Amino acid sequence: MSTHTIIEKYQTTFSKHRELAQQANAIFPDGVTHDNRHTEPFPIYIDRAQGSKKWTVDEIELIDYWSGHGALLLGHSPPEIVAAVTQQMPHGTHYGACHALEVEWGSRVKELIPSAERIRFVNSGTEATLMAIRLARMHTGKSKFLKFAGHFHGWHDAVILGVNPPFETPVSGIPEGVIDTTVICPPNDIEAVEKALKSDPEIACVILEPTGASFGTIPTNGEFLRQLRQVTQDHGVVLIFDEVISGFRASPGGAQGYYNITPDLTTLAKILAGGLPGGAVAGKEELVNLISIKAEKSNARGKKMPHPGTFNANPLSAAAGIAMLKQVKTGIPHERVNRSAKMLREGLIEVIDQHKLDWAVYGEFSGVKILIGHGVDGLRAADFDPYSCDYRQLKGSSDAMLSMNLRCGMLLNGIDIASNGGMTMAAHTDDDVQQTVAAFDQTIGWMKADGLLS
Repeated sequence: MSTHTIIEKYQTTFSKHRELAQQANAIFPDGVTHDNRHTEPFPIYIDRAQGSKKWTVDEIELIDYWSGHGALLLGHSPPEIVAAVTQQMPHGTHYGACHALEVEWGSRVKELIPSAERIRFVNSGTEATLMAIRLARMHTGKSKFLKFAGHFHGWHDAVILGVNPPFETPVSGIPEGVIDTTVICPPNDIEAVEKALKSDPEIACVILEPTGASFGTIPTNGEFLRQLRQVTQDHGVVLIFDEVISGFRASPGGAQGYYNITPDLTTLAKILAGGLPGGAVAGKEELVNLISIKAEKSNARGKKMPHPGTFNANPLSAAAGIAMLKQVKTGIPHERVNRSAKMLREGLIEVIDQHKLDWAVYGEFSGVKILIGHGVDGLRAADFDPYSCDYRQLKGSSDAMLSMNLRCGMLLNGIDIASNGGMTMAAHTDDDVQQTVAAFDQTIGWMKADGLLS
């Protein structure tokens, strides 16, 4: 790559993007509209996407592993979704009224998700977890909830606590009264959960990502989920599965369908709406029906949960969601994404061990997780077990300089993947995977040439 460093080459190759970033910095904080899109020295700007690929504003082709932050299972602009939205658009985007599409959409969710006795649509995963926790509090009459360090459930006040390292540090802007209602436990520690539930009778619910924090960055297994289901039942505590990412990605029935463990409430978004905005809370009738006007007469506290929402189950998201769930039901996309992810993980692991780096690649289902520096001397990437690693090491501990160079180097090699990994889509081909592995090898070579790695 001549004598220029990775970052110098990035600055030159993506010069048009630097100009757009300068404009964006005068409009948005950090020049971005989502924290995870912040990239040093500046982000890339995409013009269009199709299948497994995206094209930048200057027509550079990239194989994509962001997968719409997990919202895209089939790939970009799949024909089924495009047709459904195109057909619906002339009929209206917002009726301010009930419509038949929402009924079909909800019926398909109910058919696929084991816990879905009743459903309420919302607009995002954050809205869904906010609603689920409030329903649990109403149902139990208790004020606190328990979550796990590293698990992400959106950005409303209570759930944002303990998401990123240092996990024990409170997030600024959150009132003490809210902090006091949030109990944070180490992930995968059933003894800590049981101790908390025994000692604090004010805990209304337990919420977690059933595939582990950030879709398996800190993984969780079926054994822990079964233990958690049992202990929450024993203590009369509501169990919430946050399946915003894993819902319809881990299996047609989500993680709960895959593990055959049914929670009391489930939060959904992303794939649910076929890549458009949309979310839902699904669960036991007695819990979700606390939204009903009949709740004022039927429940012991004589209260209902108010729930408006301008874009709830809007016709465009409903049309896209129906088309998506038709494909999900077949299970075919899951076979494809899981196969591609396994192939990619194996290829990246082989490259790491060839270069003798203390890096790791791991994951389950369609997840590909990259850890830069596991800190164990002589441990091959092929032998790395995330369950034997301290969870603080798994999330947010990768070296920032190495992460930036890896990301920029992969982009220069035509691959758009976050420095901590990504997800596969059904549109990814074997050639895409092979190109990605080759790009990873090339980027590590550049990093060595730049003196970043030995």
